[in-house]
Amino acid sequence: MEDQLQRLTNAILDGKVEEARQSTYAALARGSTTNEVLDAMLDAVNIVVDLHEVGEYDQDRVNAAEAAVSSSLQVIEDRLAKAESRFDLKATVGPVGIKTGNLLALALSAALRSVGLRALSLGKTQTPLEILRNSEELRADLVLPLLSCEGIEQQLDAFTEAIERGGFKSKFKVIALAPGLPDTLQPTLSVARNSGEALSRATEWALKRTHTRRG
Repeated sequence: MEDQLQRLTNAILDGKVEEARQSTYAALARGSTTNEVLDAMLDAVNIVVDLHEVGEYDQDRVNAAEAAVSSSLQVIEDRLAKAESRFDLKATVGPVGIKTGNLLALALSAALRSVGLRALSLGKTQTPLEILRNSEELRADLVLPLLSCEGIEQQLDAFTEAIERGGFKSKFKVIALAPGLPDTLQPTLSVARNSGEALSRATEWALKRTHTRRG
């Protein structure tokens, strides 16, 4: 089981589409869960994002990794479609200033679907206002902006300002993925410092929201 999940991670890192698909099938056949597959996928995606930021992965390698992720997701699509009905809530995932944002949004939106949210990737990098407006048009309940490590404090300030100026505060919950944010900094906006924390916060919020509705 471990070997197949590691094969999946390696296949994504190497941009091998067919190997990513086959290792996903093999991992599931040997008892791996959907979440374990997604964890292996996110491990690879986070490595690709980090390597791209330090100049070790060019855009062609990022595109190849994205194709490998897509091939793996095709294998688990039926499982994700079933899981996303757990909560009657919609989430949007959108990158801000990240050149690898589409790759990260693709993987993270799939992970959100696996925990029970109808999650949509907004694709290419956008401005804070564009993400907020697009999320409003899609009637999102939860918005997860993906921020770049560079100038993270300024990005958080810009996103907070866009929320307040646009009157979006009452329209949906925002949890910003802010890697590299110092632990000493506690912004007014709800933040997660890594993908795992973002998923945990989103799930916790969804559970509370559902409980409030039923109550």
